[in-house]
Amino acid sequence: MFTCILHVHFVRIDVRAIVVRLMVLSWFANRVNPIAVDVGTDTIKLLQAEPTKASSGNDPQFRLIAADCQMIPDDIRANAAERDDFVAEAIRKMLTEGFRGKQVVTCLPSNRMAVQHLKMAKMPTEEFNKALPFEAAGKLPFDANRAVLRHTIAGEVYQNQEAKQEVILMAAPREAVDRHLKLLAQAKAEVVGVHVEPNALIECFGHVFRRKEGETVSTIIIDMGASATHVVIAYGTSLAFAKHIAIGGDLFNKRVAEAVKCRLPAAKELRVKVAHQQSQAVEPATVEKVQSSLTQPLDSLVFELQGCMRYYASIFPGRNVDRAIFVGGESRHVALCQSIAQRLGVPATLGDPLARLSKENVAQNTVDLRHPQPGWAIAVGLGIGLATPASE
Repeated sequence: MFTCILHVHFVRIDVRAIVVRLMVLSWFANRVNPIAVDVGTDTIKLLQAEPTKASSGNDPQFRLIAADCQMIPDDIRANAAERDDFVAEAIRKMLTEGFRGKQVVTCLPSNRMAVQHLKMAKMPTEEFNKALPFEAAGKLPFDANRAVLRHTIAGEVYQNQEAKQEVILMAAPREAVDRHLKLLAQAKAEVVGVHVEPNALIECFGHVFRRKEGETVSTIIIDMGASATHVVIAYGTSLAFAKHIAIGGDLFNKRVAEAVKCRLPAAKELRVKVAHQQSQAVEPATVEKVQSSLTQPLDSLVFELQGCMRYYASIFPGRNVDRAIFVGGESRHVALCQSIAQRLGVPATLGDPLARLSKENVAQNTVDLRHPQPGWAIAVGLGIGLATPASE
């Protein structure tokens, strides 16, 4: 009798356990990564992916759920309030088209983020965290005590024959971060992660860097955007160098506009035609003016990139940059990238971040997947490498 009662009681508990287990399994089965939100100078990108059953080892596989892109009008980019309102409303609408849930991961605002290399003595973590703002004081364009600080220890270096740590400090004014988070709150998004662009760029290509042959390879990632070029050097999968260079598509367009005496939108369109070898529709004299006007800013950009590579080689003797990957919207100008790579003297490739994603049954997509999309590196790094899976 005791056995029978125990058996009946066990069956009742087991039934409830099975129901609960099925609910849990269903919940996990529907898990997807949070939505990556990349708000650039002139473009808003949203991307969501999910791991697939084919995922294994160090090279997980992902399926693209949705990707959407919205341009920020040129005439409101300089007006912070109008720009924020436009971005918030655009994201709110984009989230309703094919994306699952409202959880998002994002980056600190790149146009307000400063990157600074510091050499600091080795010390316990607690002491290090207290010392960091003091070390940063006077080296950032804003008050370090009123900023959001992120850092990476790139490795051990020597200064005056003394062993120190090479620290890459990435910081943004707290008010700029708060404004960015407020913008996402206006869009009815739930922020579950805030990261920095250098880490997102590395995570975008992490599946390549994690391969055995890539563990000791130094890769310079050149992210060419509208307002600036962001430079990251990764040693394997580790961040070893980062810098912002205030040269981007906006400066190129400005130089073209000055040379041919036209407005910026027309200069941008003209530069695209010349860069994409559509110059048969442009007078030869105009083509020459366009190309000539880009010489000085291009020389300045190459000079800065060479300086980045020299600094990296100087602090880590025995290491040299082995390869370059071009990403960012401006890297669609292939001839420009080829010219830079030749002058840097390293093998280079145009990154295609979306290539690794399965494209079956995509719910929402406004991206032309027939061609490489180097401008999606940040979004892919956020949405795959830095995203924590979330429930629908």
